[in-house]
Amino acid sequence: MERQEVVEKITGFARKALAKKDIEIAPDARLKDLGMNSSGRLELFTMIEDEWDLMMEEEDQDKIRTVNDATDYVMSQVG
Repeated sequence: MERQEVVEKITGFARKALAKKDIEIAPDARLKDLGMNSSGRLELFTMIEDEWDLMMEEEDQDKIRTVNDATDYVMSQVG
């Protein structure tokens, strides 16, 4: 799986979680700064888990602040 594919998929998930389909999301932008609240984060993590058949631990979720962080996590789990 290519990193860019994962970035694009997670960016799309972030747009859905933010309910802003046209928002431009830089991979290093902080999700919090984009306006993502705790329920949005939960929705994002659920989409990631469903897409790649993962079970994210709370401590891993706490480390994810950006799309790049989420991408690094997915890449480390699925190789």
